[in-house]
Amino acid sequence: MNLRQIEAFRLVMLRGSMTAAAEELSSSQPSVSRLIAELEASTGLTLFVRNGGRIHATDAGSAFYREVDRSFVGLEKLEHSANEIRQLGSGRLRIVAAPVLALSFLPAVIERFVDVYPRVPVSLEMRSESTIQRWVSSGHCDVGFGTTTPDAFGVTSAELYRLPGLCALPARHPLSARKRIQAADLCGERLILPSYADDTRTPLDRALRPAGVDQVPTIETPYGATICALVSRGLGIGIVNPLAALEADARRIVFRPFEPAIFFRGFILYPQSRQANPVVETFLQLVEDTMAHEIAALGVKAS
Repeated sequence: MNLRQIEAFRLVMLRGSMTAAAEELSSSQPSVSRLIAELEASTGLTLFVRNGGRIHATDAGSAFYREVDRSFVGLEKLEHSANEIRQLGSGRLRIVAAPVLALSFLPAVIERFVDVYPRVPVSLEMRSESTIQRWVSSGHCDVGFGTTTPDAFGVTSAELYRLPGLCALPARHPLSARKRIQAADLCGERLILPSYADDTRTPLDRALRPAGVDQVPTIETPYGATICALVSRGLGIGIVNPLAALEADARRIVFRPFEPAIFFRGFILYPQSRQANPVVETFLQLVEDTMAHEIAALGVKAS
């Protein structure tokens, strides 16, 4: 049994005659008859019977055709997959990102992306900064999104944003009545600050201490989303990346500009030897467009 015999059988079933099948195969009717006879011999099945000059599939022939057709559907899917890989690179988009981007920003980009490429699977992993750089360097992902300046070998980067931090306050806190929060306003307040794993903690300390804010933070965490969750529960006041405010519950937490400005940065990371991939390029264009939209909605000014 070979593919040529199977193809001839399938076309006879679809076209209803060996002559029509021969025309589609650019062959002759005797050649198709021979292929069918060879297939019957190799399978031990009687696939067709003749009746008044016409052929009809036997029950065995019909049952065998259902299996053949199922196989051809699989082959067509493989052909379609091959076309997608030719057009879209790997056919899969692999993303790794820092928490503030993976939780609050990238889901909005992915929502827009799947409208463009609904058949392309997307993988989004949330990892530490060092793991992001390592995965990008090794080609374990197509693109990475970090919040610290990358220094890993084999990684190139582009700045995605540089945004002034916001002061996050419980919605009913007395300071929420103010339009902006000065460092000195935080004297004596319970503070929820980034840990020293975050690049913003050192400049934040330099802004708070001269203003007399020298109390020990109530809670420290490197994750802006966690700071917002804690502030929402009334556990203190925090300074956060504006992107952490995107999914916040306005009934429980409010955000105000903070002075002096503490800047949060974000970077797009690529493998140094990356190849052109239309899926990645489309995604990155959506990243840029969505970032511009979110910055405008937040009312902050990128620097």
